[in-house]
Amino acid sequence: MSISLPRASGAHQHHRRGGRRWWNSFVALLAVAMLAGTLVTIATPQRAEAAVEDYVPATYNMQGGSGSGGSKWTTDIMQLINSGYNVIALQEAGPRPPASAGEPKWTSDYLGGTQHWAGWRVQRYEWDPYPNRINLPWNIYWIRTDFSGPVGTSGGRVNIAIMTPFRADSTLVARPVFYGNNGLPTSRPALGIRLGQTLFYSVHALSSGGNDGVSLVNNISAQANGRTWAAMGDWNREPANLQLQRGWHKYTSGGATHMGGNGTNRELDYMVSNSRIAGYGGIARGFGSDHLAVGFRRLAANASVQLLNAHDDNRALEVEAQGTGSYIVATSKTPGPWGHFRFVNAGNGNYTIRVMKRNANEPEQCLDATDAQLTRFDCVSGDNAQLFDMRYWNDTGQLQIKPLNRSTCLGDDTDFGWGSEIVTTMSCSKGESRFNFRFDKDPGAGANPVVF
Repeated sequence: MSISLPRASGAHQHHRRGGRRWWNSFVALLAVAMLAGTLVTIATPQRAEAAVEDYVPATYNMQGGSGSGGSKWTTDIMQLINSGYNVIALQEAGPRPPASAGEPKWTSDYLGGTQHWAGWRVQRYEWDPYPNRINLPWNIYWIRTDFSGPVGTSGGRVNIAIMTPFRADSTLVARPVFYGNNGLPTSRPALGIRLGQTLFYSVHALSSGGNDGVSLVNNISAQANGRTWAAMGDWNREPANLQLQRGWHKYTSGGATHMGGNGTNRELDYMVSNSRIAGYGGIARGFGSDHLAVGFRRLAANASVQLLNAHDDNRALEVEAQGTGSYIVATSKTPGPWGHFRFVNAGNGNYTIRVMKRNANEPEQCLDATDAQLTRFDCVSGDNAQLFDMRYWNDTGQLQIKPLNRSTCLGDDTDFGWGSEIVTTMSCSKGESRFNFRFDKDPGAGANPVVF
């Protein structure tokens, strides 16, 4: 079910299309305007058709809108906005949008019959995260999925929203999966917005294991009808247990995003999309909820990352010893201080991969493919053994890393467990040549991507 929205006029008209380059410029302009306290007029981004990666999406299960530090809208959400995220999917968003958003500017008709139950209405609120500084309200698209208490009370906090500075062309409600004998749903729908021909959804799968997740993705895909879509949210099951059709992709942060009781931490918050985006992944950040927020972006040049051996249960790559010429091996899932790397642009689409940590007075060192086993040596400009081409591994979100001095790829040596060696001679067609990556921290919206 898709609902077309009326267009606003004047200062409240927000343009929806545009690539990340436009958004980066806008963030910089916004920072200047905040200091100056002036009004900013946003020019229309000139792009025929934006894609998922042209926005800066994020998802956050807020565990309700309030916390011990006050409203999560003015603490947690503000930090996501200030970090440059511009399509934010929310779950457990509290009983209503922030009070400063006032009353809804638009409310859909009740949805009934073929629109999958008369209890849902989509609302649009306008919220200015910088009151008295700049006339730039954000749009909060809201749907009530928790009917445990009257609207606006503490009882109904498990509601779904999507917020963005852009005006959506239409809103969408993807059919829930389960219904009771009375014909009413026993699981939640997904709330979507359409920005040009790109659809973003906020998803909150059932807390009892997320067994509606796969079918909900099917419903989203059917509703998208061939358009590009990305569904973000709390799937209540780990990515490996969400079995998708070929051509649908999971983008994850590679670590736990829900802090459960008794040390049961699991990765539940991530993105599913029908768009294959090379080097795309999630960055988890902790706020005031039992869930981490997860933002999504391409692998960033110069950002500190961990490299994970996908063939060996995502064991992290690390320097085996501290000396020059030491081997690179897979160790535990959480690397030590020598297991952090950055990709430095060397031109022509190639990169050096540099070990972040080094001993005092020691030159920076690069991964080196001179020998059959991957090592690290002092960086030598133009050395093909230290230049790597980033590739996309078949139909997954995983990386292939190919040295320029070889026709083969980096991979594990088919052994498993702590200390497994990383070789430079692995056939690029083998599953052993797959790597995931994990950001050490959010590199920010303005960080340059690694070009594939």
